[in-house]
Amino acid sequence: MERKNRQILSRGQKYKQKAARTRGAPEVVFDKDSRLEYLTGFHKRKVERQKKAQEFAKEQERLARVEERRKQREQRRSEMEQQLESARAAMIGSLDSDGEASEEESWHGFSDSEGGVRPILKRHQDVYDDATVEIETLEPNDNFAYLARLNNVALERSEKVLDDSIDRAKKYAEFLGVEDKPKQKKKKFRYLTKAERRANQRKATSNKRRK
Repeated sequence: MERKNRQILSRGQKYKQKAARTRGAPEVVFDKDSRLEYLTGFHKRKVERQKKAQEFAKEQERLARVEERRKQREQRRSEMEQQLESARAAMIGSLDSDGEASEEESWHGFSDSEGGVRPILKRHQDVYDDATVEIETLEPNDNFAYLARLNNVALERSEKVLDDSIDRAKKYAEFLGVEDKPKQKKKKFRYLTKAERRANQRKATSNKRRK
């Protein structure tokens, strides 16, 4: 007779119960330290994740800066190469133009029409070894007043003009605040005599008694 599924299942349940009675149920043992670390380490693990994320972001920024510097170096190198190429091309063009000009303007020697030109430096000049020096004094002479009149200079007003200029300079210095300030006299220090000290002490004691 064929067994039904219910019988098969019930038989397996009976076997399980029999095995549990003979062998005992499996015991699950928890590690106290691991369990405590797992339960109390949520904040710690969160901080570690944030720290790793920050380190990853910093590393990405560093790599981006390195890549940017590499691109700038390549750009500068390409620009330098272009400048060198343009300078080389310009130099070659200038050399070619100079060569053509030199071929057109080649020198064929002196012509006969230049024979009548006299040299410039062919000039006679006498040189004397002796020289005389005249020395004049700085004292006023008779011609000084005459020269002053010729130049429209009034000598009689020179002193007045000088005094007026000095006065104007002093006033301008006072206006700017750079005039010479009078120096204050230093107070002389001296020690009191014995009698003066006693008199001052009596005055002080009398003032205290009045208060």
